[in-house]
Parts: sequence; structure tokens; C-alpha cells
Amino acid sequence: MINLSPQVKTMSQLNHKPGSKHKRHGPDFICKPRFRNTLPDVPFPGKFLPCPFVELERFIDYKPTSLEMEYKYEVQCEMDIGLNLDLIDPNTYKVDSNAEIQLNEKDAILLEDEDANSKQIKRSAQHSKVVPWMRKTQYISSEFNRFGVAADRQEIKVGYHLTKNKENLNLFRDRQSQIDLIKKSFEDCKIPIRKHFSKKGVTAIEEVPILPDFELWKYPFALVQFDADPAPTGYAPELCDSMVTQSHIKGMQDDDGEQFVAYFIPTVETLQKKLTDKEEGRNFTEGVVYEHVLNREYTWTVKNKNTKGFERDNYFVYYKDGGFHYNELETKVRLARRRRVGHEKPNTQLHVTYTEPTEAEIQTMTNRMNSLLKNYDSDDEDDKKSEKSGSDEGSAKEEKAEESNSEKEGSTDNEKDGGSDDDDSDDDKKKSESEKGSTDESD
Repeated sequence: MINLSPQVKTMSQLNHKPGSKHKRHGPDFICKPRFRNTLPDVPFPGKFLPCPFVELERFIDYKPTSLEMEYKYEVQCEMDIGLNLDLIDPNTYKVDSNAEIQLNEKDAILLEDEDANSKQIKRSAQHSKVVPWMRKTQYISSEFNRFGVAADRQEIKVGYHLTKNKENLNLFRDRQSQIDLIKKSFEDCKIPIRKHFSKKGVTAIEEVPILPDFELWKYPFALVQFDADPAPTGYAPELCDSMVTQSHIKGMQDDDGEQFVAYFIPTVETLQKKLTDKEEGRNFTEGVVYEHVLNREYTWTVKNKNTKGFERDNYFVYYKDGGFHYNELETKVRLARRRRVGHEKPNTQLHVTYTEPTEAEIQTMTNRMNSLLKNYDSDDEDDKKSEKSGSDEGSAKEEKAEESNSEKEGSTDNEKDGGSDDDDSDDDKKKSESEKGSTDESD
């Protein structure tokens, strides 16, 4: 059978020689593609929306690794650290206190006193130049003229307060006025401040110093913020206040492993026990159990000194024993109401028994007191050292003066008694020779 169907060959097949390898060159689609955008234009420019789910600080916050923190970079330097020190001649770095200090020209210009008159003369000379080809603009029409108030009266009204306080503008113009003002500031600080700086008619009645509470500083304090009033309902207002002041919060864990904060309030019997202890003049009774009942459950957010972004120096001031005292706030706790899974309120009780502090607790309290008193002790030591150094310098100067006087006197005596010293030295030589001879004879 012979296939007589027509065959269509492309130009590449016509040019293709039998027995040679066929290679295709160029793209199959010859026309250039045209991309079209049929979408409408943006009706308004883009806006920046806040992203509450991802903190933006995580993209810029740099956290060094332990390897980088522990690695120590070697500093390659010379033995003298680039300082050409002269260890032979001690007078190289000696400064003469009586010699005049020569300032650099640039520094001397900065230390010159400001002369306001010279600046005003230069400024007035520039503005007083007469230029014949320049002329002030004048309007022919009278619509723009103002009548009724003179121009000088307007200037007086506008700059009244400036001219009134103009006396304080030229206080620091010369050196002597600066010295007088500095001396006056030391005298003004001794004047007691009785009036308020901004409120008229408000005066101080009493001045009370604010000191740290040395009695309660050993106990750490925390600021607890509730999302709502934690006072229980169904009681008298006075009873609710006493319950809130004597309540306890305690971290707990439920059956599912979730942690929460339990808020316990004292029972009525516990309040009666506390009242009897207060009347008898004691804080608590040893061996007595004080019962508290669970009132609410909270979720908490804790911030302390180790938390990033926490303000380290937080203090609170209160009035006690006729004076004001302050103490430190180390921790801030924010409590939010927690929803229970079940509707039934759990019957959880907290039994509190007061005991004496242990040795570890006493040690932590003493450490807190030492950290408070250490700063004041170091300041006192620095003051004592400065006083001692001043007294030592004064005594050293007196000793040097006495030594110089004694050296001068000794030099004059030596010049006068030079001949007698030579005779004494000859006698000493003769004595030593006679002693040597006696020792030889004895041998």
C-alpha cells in the first residue's frame, strides 16, 4: 500500500537535510504579548492600619546571644597605650600654679563678654544707609488708611509686657552682673518658700521632711489594680471596708492546669478575732487559725524590675507617726475578672496561721535594709574622705614649708661650720685607725 495523502512541510523541514540533527531556534510565538489592566483606579491613597497581633518592636529589637555577650574582644595596643610618658624626669608634667594660662584663640573668643552696644551700632549702620534709587511704596487711595488710633499708641499697647520685663533681658551682658547673679542665687535659696509658684493665694502652712520608712522598708510592696471594686456584696459598708483591707490574694491552679489568682475575704469570726487582737494591742495570736473564703477569681499581668519597659524607680508616699515617709514599689499587678467554666461557686477556704519569720526571711529583710543604708553610708564616707584629703593637703603644705625653712637654716650653718666639720672628720679617721690597730694586736 502506498500513502498518497498530501503532506504539509514547514520551512524548517524543507531546509532540514537528511542525516543531520534538527535544532530549533527562537520562540514559537512570534508576536509580542500586550498586557492590559482592566481594573479601575484606586479611589483613595493607601492608609496605615494598626496591627495589634504583631508587635512592631520584634522587627527592630536586637537581642544578643549568650555567645556574643560572653565573647571578649582583644584590644591590640602598644605597651604605653599610645601615651608618650616620661618616667625619668618628674618635672616634665609639673604645672606651675603661678604661671598665666594661655588660652587658644578660638577659646578666647568664646569667653569674651558680649557687647550689646557694638551689635546695635553695626545693625543701625546697615539700616541707616541711604539708597537713592529705592523708595517706600505709597498708596494714593485713602481706603487703606486707618483713622482713630495713632500708630505710636498701638505700639505701646502691643509691646507693653515686653517693655515691662525688659529689665531682665540685659542681666547677663557683662561679667560682673553674672557674678552678682550667681552670688544672689546662693542667698535666694536660703529664703523659705511659702507661696505657690503658679496659684495665687496658696501658701504653705507647714514644712515636713519626707524620709524613707526604716520600719517597713524590709518588706517588699506591690501595687495591685482591680478591673472593678472587689468589695463583696450583701454586707454593710463599714464591714465591706474592713473585709477589703484584710483580704488576701493567692496564686492557684485549677484541674485543667490553668493558673489564676484567688481573692479571699475574711469571715465574720475572723474579723471579730482581729478586732480583739487590736483592742489588746497585738498584731496576731499565735496558734489561732484565721479563716478566709474565696470570693472571686482573676487573671493577672505582672510587671517587676526585670520586665522590659518597667520604670525602676517607683515610690509611694504616706503619712505615719506625725511625718511623711516613702517606700519602694517593686511590682505592679493588674487583675482582670476570670470567667468560671461551671456556674457553681467553689467552696474554697484559706486558713492563715501567723508564725515568726524564718532565718532565710530574716536574711532577705536585712539585705533590703542594708541596700537602703549602704547608699547613705557611702555618701558619708565620701564626705569624710574629701575632708581628710583637704586636711592632709594642708598639713603636707605646712610640712613642706617647715622642711624648706629647716633646709635653708641647715645650709647656712654648714657654710659657717665647714672648718670645724673637717677637723671632726680627721679625728674620726684617727679613732678608727687606732681601733683597727688594737684589734690586730689582740688577734
